[in-house]
Amino acid sequence: MEMSGLQTYFLVIGIALLVLAAVLFYRRLSAMMHGVSVVGRVVGHEARTIDDSTSYLPVVEFLDVQGMQVRFTSVAGGSDRHPKVGEKVTVRYLRSNPKVVYIQSFLHMWAAPIACTVLGLAAIAALWV
Repeated sequence: MEMSGLQTYFLVIGIALLVLAAVLFYRRLSAMMHGVSVVGRVVGHEARTIDDSTSYLPVVEFLDVQGMQVRFTSVAGGSDRHPKVGEKVTVRYLRSNPKVVYIQSFLHMWAAPIACTVLGLAAIAALWV
């Protein structure tokens, strides 16, 4: 079977998305297996606008196990400012690298790797349509 240019494009995009999904799963699984859970506090939200859509990413501060304050912007957000400023959230981070940190929830931990997997598989499945 000879592939057209469009089929090659879908194959490359699908493989790239699956590789990205594997990296994201690995990082999150590593944080789950080897990480430390602590309670942090939402101190604000960072607005990100793409096209006409704005997402608000929570900005969280927490103390690591060495007592150092760490501030990070979550990798996931939504159209509203949630969780609210001042709200406590559980975060999970790598003791060896506190910059690898996630709010411990399904959205913040697993939505991106699952979405990349689904999109990658869909792109590859388009080869047989």
